Amino acid sequence: MNASPLKTIILFFIALILFGTVLLCLPFSRQDNAVLSILSCLFTATSAVCVTGLSVVDIGTYYSTFGQWVVLILIQLGGLGYMLVSTGLGILIGKMALKDRKIMQELFDINSFNDLFKLLKKAVLIVLGLELIGATILTFIFMETSSIGRSIYLGIFHSISAFCNAGFSPFSNSLEGFSQSPAVLYTIASLVILGGLGFFVLVDVIDTFRGKNIRLTFHSKVTLWMTFGIIILGFLAFCCSEFLPLIEKQKSLSYIVNNSFFQTISARTAGFNSIPSGFITTFSAFILMILMFIGAGSGSTAGGVKITTITLVFVFVRSILKGNDSYPFAGKNMDIDLVRKSLAVFVLMIIFVLTFIAALLWAEPNLDPLKVIFEAVSACCTVGLTFGITSDISNLGRVILIFAMFIGRVGAVTVLIYLMNSKFVQSNIKYPDGKLLI
Repeated sequence: MNASPLKTIILFFIALILFGTVLLCLPFSRQDNAVLSILSCLFTATSAVCVTGLSVVDIGTYYSTFGQWVVLILIQLGGLGYMLVSTGLGILIGKMALKDRKIMQELFDINSFNDLFKLLKKAVLIVLGLELIGATILTFIFMETSSIGRSIYLGIFHSISAFCNAGFSPFSNSLEGFSQSPAVLYTIASLVILGGLGFFVLVDVIDTFRGKNIRLTFHSKVTLWMTFGIIILGFLAFCCSEFLPLIEKQKSLSYIVNNSFFQTISARTAGFNSIPSGFITTFSAFILMILMFIGAGSGSTAGGVKITTITLVFVFVRSILKGNDSYPFAGKNMDIDLVRKSLAVFVLMIIFVLTFIAALLWAEPNLDPLKVIFEAVSACCTVGLTFGITSDISNLGRVILIFAMFIGRVGAVTVLIYLMNSKFVQSNIKYPDGKLLI
């Protein structure tokens, strides 16, 4: 790719974060008794734009209604704007490689710039429509305990936050107060899943349902099946891990099932929590970190390494173990370039996560190492789940988390390509083969 779109994506996020920070620093963005902290405002703006959900302050009590609306707008722009900027500029300005452009044309029937804009417009309308439906449902649910005006606000806020996989909530304890409300848990979980499928998968599913497409694209099928599989496996692992601890706390079977399912969905980059962090076992924390690392679909509001990347890594390993020269999967042969790119993304993401885990452990020697590692993974994968230590982290640790969230959202690969692009020179030198023992 050309450096132009990469630079534009990075500058888009930086500008949005700085603009959000300035707005949050305004006196009327905070409650009357809230003391101004520029670093806290920067942290919140970064977390909102990068749709992470971590916060060093309670946004429901620290920020005024205006400040909370600023956070919500940053979430929407961070989630939706990323698609528009990265996809649109990647194709238009970046002069996409012919092979990649052909793939886009085959997947989404894009033959011209006008077709691209129509596709993006359709994706935006679908997103806003789903958020409106979610907000309406949640408003009626919240009306059981709150006024109409407050319920509308809570419905809009949680719908956008859930679809954008942000995990922000005006409630001090996230959604712990609704752990006994299946309607809230499953509505928000549905929005998280839809937001995590990817914009183009949603367009493809709706067009197929309406009869515009004969069948779903291969990408959509893989994304849907892998999403379903990861949710089931994660749910079973989390449910088994939490079953005895929650039974000991006299929780019902329906409570265990509903909240295990919700936390499994949330861990795939949403960041809401319905179970107090004190209830979560060490094994469950490990399962959640795996789910956070995997993330959701490509081209979605979610973070993580993406399920399509994990799929291609699995295909590569399976082919190596079987001694195959090709990479077959689900009746198709995976392109070698896609497999290589996925391996590069996978390895770089591991290095990226380990680097920030080490940095945060170094900066926070007095905090529980497991909680620190969990916090670092949550930030790198733009999830937002926490053991409740975010507000206890030092200023140095907060700066580290800000960089982790930013790079995790923009993408380690995007940053590295941009930084190395100007120095990259294709070499035609052929080196002799080297042999190493494995």
